[in-house]
Amino acid sequence: MTDDGGVSGLARFSAARAGWVVLAWVALAAVLNILVPQLEEVAARDSSPVVPEHAPSIVAVAEMDEAFGNGGSQSFVVIAMERDGGLVPADRKYAGRLAEVLTKDEENVSFVQDVRKDPELLDPLTSEDGEARYLLVGITGQTGAPSSIRQVTAVRDVVDDLAPAGLTTEVTGPTATITDLATETEHSVLRITVVSIGLIALLLWLIYRSFAVTALVLTVVGLGLGLARAVTAWCGLAGVFTVSTFSGSFLTAVVLGAGTDYAIFLVSRYQELRRAGVEPREAAATAGTRVTSVIVGSALTVVLACGCMLLAELGFFTTTGPAIAVSVAINLAVAITLTPALLALAGSRGWCEPRAERTGAFWPRLAGAVATRPGRMLLVALVPLVALAALAPLLDVSYDTRDSQPDDTESNRGYALLDRHYPVNEILPDYVLIQADHDLRNARDLALLERAASAAAQEEGVVLVRSITRPLGEPITKATVARQAGIVGVRLDRASDRVGEGEEGAQQLADGAGQLVDGADQLSDGTGRLAEGAQSAVGGADRLVSGTAELEQGVRRLLAGADDAVAGTGQLATGMRQLARGLSTGADQVQLAVDGLGLAYDALRTKSLTCNLDPACRQAREGIRQIWVAERDRLLPGLRDAARAADQLADGTVGLQDGLRRLRDGLRLAREGADRLADGQQLFADQLGGLADGADQLADGADQLADGADQLEGGTEEVAASLPELRQGLSRAATYLRRTGAVAKDPGIGGFYLPPTALEDERFAAAIGLFLSDDGRTARFAVLGGTDAFDHEASARTVEIRETIEQSFHDTRLDDAEVSVTGMAATNADLAHYSQSDMRVVALAALIAVFLVLLVLLRSLVAAAVLMATVVLSYASAIGLSVLVWQLSLGHDIDWTVAAVSFTILVAVGADYNLLLTKRMHEEAPDGSAEGIARATAATGSVITSAGIIFAASMFALMAGSVTTMTQVGFTIGAGLLLDTFVVRSLLVPAIATLLGPRLWWPGGRSETA
Repeated sequence: MTDDGGVSGLARFSAARAGWVVLAWVALAAVLNILVPQLEEVAARDSSPVVPEHAPSIVAVAEMDEAFGNGGSQSFVVIAMERDGGLVPADRKYAGRLAEVLTKDEENVSFVQDVRKDPELLDPLTSEDGEARYLLVGITGQTGAPSSIRQVTAVRDVVDDLAPAGLTTEVTGPTATITDLATETEHSVLRITVVSIGLIALLLWLIYRSFAVTALVLTVVGLGLGLARAVTAWCGLAGVFTVSTFSGSFLTAVVLGAGTDYAIFLVSRYQELRRAGVEPREAAATAGTRVTSVIVGSALTVVLACGCMLLAELGFFTTTGPAIAVSVAINLAVAITLTPALLALAGSRGWCEPRAERTGAFWPRLAGAVATRPGRMLLVALVPLVALAALAPLLDVSYDTRDSQPDDTESNRGYALLDRHYPVNEILPDYVLIQADHDLRNARDLALLERAASAAAQEEGVVLVRSITRPLGEPITKATVARQAGIVGVRLDRASDRVGEGEEGAQQLADGAGQLVDGADQLSDGTGRLAEGAQSAVGGADRLVSGTAELEQGVRRLLAGADDAVAGTGQLATGMRQLARGLSTGADQVQLAVDGLGLAYDALRTKSLTCNLDPACRQAREGIRQIWVAERDRLLPGLRDAARAADQLADGTVGLQDGLRRLRDGLRLAREGADRLADGQQLFADQLGGLADGADQLADGADQLADGADQLEGGTEEVAASLPELRQGLSRAATYLRRTGAVAKDPGIGGFYLPPTALEDERFAAAIGLFLSDDGRTARFAVLGGTDAFDHEASARTVEIRETIEQSFHDTRLDDAEVSVTGMAATNADLAHYSQSDMRVVALAALIAVFLVLLVLLRSLVAAAVLMATVVLSYASAIGLSVLVWQLSLGHDIDWTVAAVSFTILVAVGADYNLLLTKRMHEEAPDGSAEGIARATAATGSVITSAGIIFAASMFALMAGSVTTMTQVGFTIGAGLLLDTFVVRSLLVPAIATLLGPRLWWPGGRSETA
């Protein structure tokens, strides 16, 4: 390897102009950190979600909001409230006040469940024990996006400010969970940084036992970290790539580890040269030129491997990988310029001088053992690595973001609150969206929706399904045609029979009314004659004074008229009695008809859901009701009153008959005692005048009775004529319903019938808004599972539910309908899909990138392939160790981020150490000799081990945070680095190199040594 030209010349330039180089870097760091906002501030402005916007579950969220919401909601949070002993009126006012205040915050809130406008919402939102309630609040940011973190914080501020005393409130839900995770991560960055710097400082002191070296390395690393954060923030601000809260935490750990490694490489070679007697400034320049290519190669592997994360689709990778890549590139520039400059300045003042070299025979003895027994050392290295790697397939990946954070975060407290009072998944159902190209509000499509809901409900793990056909989670049994049509048909038949029985009575009623007319006509004629006779009697009484003969004749005529009147009134009484009986009989028959109509109307009104929803049946029912009400409230009472009046009239005519008999007797006496007539003449005349007036009144009443009887006759005839028509209509309705019941047994319909008119029923008003869009083209199911919405079973079930519903639509009108699922479980299913896909893409790209870097620097296909195989084995062993510790020992699944992030870092950094060792092997043993390989192993043993321990320490520092994701990533990478340092680099690679000998450098040739 040459010492001059290219980037190697930067080290010599920096050592020659050390003061200016240091000032330039310090000034650049100061300016950038002053002008560019902090990384966390830039991350908060981003709106990139964790799961990509084109993920099926995220697309379904947008489409569902468009169909059922206001089109502005990207995610939602849940405001959970609890009061021990039960909610009080002030809590209800609080819910209304929340809706009022949050609705005004249009920047952060898209909708609120407003209990002021919909007070009926309070019951379903309140727990059965009356101690808890929750409200849904839609926000405009997508779950996981930094913008949503700001919006959740704004909602929480309002909730806390307005809460009444004694009421516990928590803002929870998936979006709030991600917010708490990001917040915990951000709060952990400072702690991680402090722990990392402390560990690095301690290890540097133990390794070099020099405050000057420790201070120099920490200065380089600290300045590099400040520059890396500023440049990364600028990239996020300028839109070069997006950044997130996670960017800062992982960036810090990697930069501290990698920057320290690069500084150690230079310091170690500098001290080696100083021990050889090279003066300080020249030693700094020479160390830089000889190590620069190794540092560049090491940095390139990390930069390219992390840069490959841009190929991923998940926001976690696309915001973390590029940030690390840029930060390592910045630290590369700092390492190859600032470190030689500081070494030159410190060396000229007698600082950073090497201490007396320890004789330490550990590395030479180990290297000698590997050189003499490479096969045995290979086996010693492979056994633990392969044993641990064998555990890697047992990896169980967790997508539960609740477990990644402490139990006392607000979202986790909210979940615990809801679990105390509500069924599982009350706020985390799976939503199935069914989008058709036509209006679904028709009988056939509604039946198909019910069939799909029924199929989904039968899936294992599904507790219930709510839909337009089962708004409360249970099928509408009364909407099955086979059941209802038969029942209604039978009842209509019965009503038809009862009406048929009433036809004869109605006809008798009409006949009785006709008799009433005849009797009333006779009464009118008789009373007319009575009135005429009475008038004649008056005239005769006036002429009594003029002559006895005329009186005798008049008395005889009056006596004859009185006989006729007596006979007429007797007939009238008999007719009235008959009329009364006829009216009573008619009323009884009408009562039968009224009862029959009442039964029919009641069956159609209360027992038949389908008649309520079918316009034809509903119109028929209304006609029955009008007839029934008319007969019940008018005709029947009128007949009863007429019967009573006829009885009373009959009683009155009997009294009249008795009077007329007495009149006749009196006239007989008058004829026998004419001599006594003069004395009572005046009195008789007066009585006759009164009789004339009464007869006139009786005649008028009889005329009115006759007119009323005519009207009654017409009405009863009309009723009698209409009853057969009604009976025929009821029979036709019964026949129709029976026929519908038979058709409903068709498997294509599934025995379910819910007419479109059902949607107008008030009982379905709420269901319409929840489960059918305004245009009727989109239907929604809410599926509640019996297992935790965050676990694997729930995620797998969403796929099965979608496939089941699609299968239920096969070869039907909805065969082309688009079925999608969203919700927490569906989002986790998408997260699993994309994380696995991203892992494959990123891993393949990283392997290719690192392999190409190794191939270019080593110029050996065999050496590059061997190193790649060893770092992959090292990675698999690290994953196996994590499985052993976290899963098998502690009982925690591995977070989904661990595998990809660990792979990228371990492959890149592991390749760094192997590259440094292999380059030294190429210097010491270009012919592949075992002795040269042993010398290279011994020479690099302490420096690579020191670098590996320090880098591992910086990664272990991630475990100081409160987020399990970072804890597991830190443990896995740290453990992998230690395995790579002590097993792979110390035993495995030297043993393989010794066994291969000169074949290790095939097909490359010899190169110049440093």
